[in-house]
Amino acid sequence: MNDEMTTKPTMETLLARMNEWGANLTGELAEIKAGQEELRQSVNELRTGQEDLRKGQEDLRKGQEELRTDMNSGLHRVKRQIQTLNDNILEVQAEIRELNVQVEKLESESLAAK
Repeated sequence: MNDEMTTKPTMETLLARMNEWGANLTGELAEIKAGQEELRQSVNELRTGQEDLRKGQEDLRKGQEELRTDMNSGLHRVKRQIQTLNDNILEVQAEIRELNVQVEKLESESLAAK
């Protein structure tokens, strides 16, 4: 009977200790699960943000392409206008040369007549 009295409290102590460990492990497991859920939510938020960034980049690319097209079109018009101005300047210079030739001819005729 003595052995039974000695082992019963030891068994009860061990069972109490095991129950305490089990409660601690259950609490820690609940904390881990809560942390895991927070991580899932954070990952989902990051994915949503990443999608928003992708959409923004795509919009930016489209805007750049539209700008490039507009710029090329505008530069082409400016180039044609510069060519037209250049042609006009060449025509004016040619006319000035012709006028100079005529003035020189009139001056030489005027001097010869005197």
